[in-house]
Amino acid sequence: MTASIRARLRSPENRQTKSDILIGNFLERNLAELPFETAKSIAQRVGVGQMTVGRYLRRLGYGGLDELKQELRKGSTRTAWQVKDRFERLQGDIKEGKLLAELIQQQADDLGRIYELTVSKEWQAAVDTLVRSREIFVAAYQNVRGVAQYFASQLSYARPRVQFVDGLNGTYSELLDGSGEKRCLVLLDVRRFAGKAKKLGLEARAAGVRVLLITDDACTWVEEVADIPIIMPGARGPLWDGAATTVAVLDLLISNLIVVLGDTVNRRVDELTRLQDVFGDFEE
Repeated sequence: MTASIRARLRSPENRQTKSDILIGNFLERNLAELPFETAKSIAQRVGVGQMTVGRYLRRLGYGGLDELKQELRKGSTRTAWQVKDRFERLQGDIKEGKLLAELIQQQADDLGRIYELTVSKEWQAAVDTLVRSREIFVAAYQNVRGVAQYFASQLSYARPRVQFVDGLNGTYSELLDGSGEKRCLVLLDVRRFAGKAKKLGLEARAAGVRVLLITDDACTWVEEVADIPIIMPGARGPLWDGAATTVAVLDLLISNLIVVLGDTVNRRVDELTRLQDVFGDFEE
């Protein structure tokens, strides 16, 4: 049942406009949360009008959101209808902790949805690309820049020739110069999107560089830019956008890479540790 709904959401006829893509991405990534959504709340999260959500649902073949919820309820054996009471009890016991309890529940739900990513064909393609590429370049902007730098640094312990590119030279020539064969760009961007991100992805693809795009369900240019898309649940916290889900996805990618590379990683870490000792970067 859920598979047929996902197929409808992914069909080209239901992804004609920017609004279609935004609503479709949100519904696909948040099917387990729909019991607690309304057309109004979906519209607010996606950034479109409530009537736009209604029209989209009718094109999918539903009279409204309630009909979609009913179909999900009939076809699912593991949904939010069954698990949502965990933190409701906590909220009732500790009134002052209500907001934090909601945030913890949200993060737990998002981390649970990451499992679906790790068993997808896109995930396997991402790991294979990170293993086989001769050079890997990592780019990100604004408030996810630091997370991407962390990823590049951690990845460099597992394999050689990993570089974070900041674009300060104005050209990204280290990535775009020469042959793009066996080069990979890991491009990380989430809402609100950076002006340079899409441009860099398009230039990289034109240069023959394989683009692994890690983004959220608010991104409308995935198909244009990504050879391999990894689409995370979008941020929806009441305070500000957190990085817990993004960091978890990146850490799992590195962990999967290490499992595939095996003893190669141990030998590399041993050599890097020796060099750190030579140059005295860490305390004894």
